[in-house]
Amino acid sequence: MSVDFVQDIMPENIGERHVACVLCVDVSGSMSGDPIRELNQGLVEFGDALQADPMACGRAEVAIVGFDTNAYIVTGMTPASQYVPPVLSTGGTTAMNAAIDLGLDMIEDRKATYKAAGISYYRPWLFVLTDGYPNDSDEGARVKTRLQDYIRNKKVVYMPMGIGTGANKKVLQSYYPDEYDQSKKIVLQANQNHFKEAFQWLSASISVVSNSNPQISDEVTLPALPTGIVVGI
Repeated sequence: MSVDFVQDIMPENIGERHVACVLCVDVSGSMSGDPIRELNQGLVEFGDALQADPMACGRAEVAIVGFDTNAYIVTGMTPASQYVPPVLSTGGTTAMNAAIDLGLDMIEDRKATYKAAGISYYRPWLFVLTDGYPNDSDEGARVKTRLQDYIRNKKVVYMPMGIGTGANKKVLQSYYPDEYDQSKKIVLQANQNHFKEAFQWLSASISVVSNSNPQISDEVTLPALPTGIVVGI
């Protein structure tokens, strides 16, 4: 699917290897109150941590997709050096499948930009954060098949996180390829008071990727999970 993302900002540091990261963030009605305040603060912490790392600041790019009853672009693909944290609000249901689909479209669009500019890149990241489960089940089978193909063929790093007790972690796990060993179907879990730590960990992970040498290995050891963030399954 070809998508014209008018909010995208062109990559910086053309000679460097880039990593694109799409954050699909649940902003449905159940996230109202303290959760959305924590989430907005987490997005601030995420940007601050990336911009504090000179290598990640020059190589990492970030886009944010919000999803409630619909999925929509909050922030187009933006170099970390120019990232400005959005202020999100809540309402509606949970169109998670539409958000994943849109996030993958954005990744494909950015890869095309990289190729046209002669920019090499690391495997993109798709971070999916939700406190519930998808309500747009009519798109579930198609989107799940698409994401499984991306994971299987090393076209994306899928990093799901369930927030609070209402998140259906088994549904998040089901987006991994069926043939994967259970230990590889990682789903992170956090309570609604640990967004700051979650986004600090994500930014630290992107920094590790940005500083790695893919000519040696495309596998990296990610930072240890902070207190309050656990492997949910």
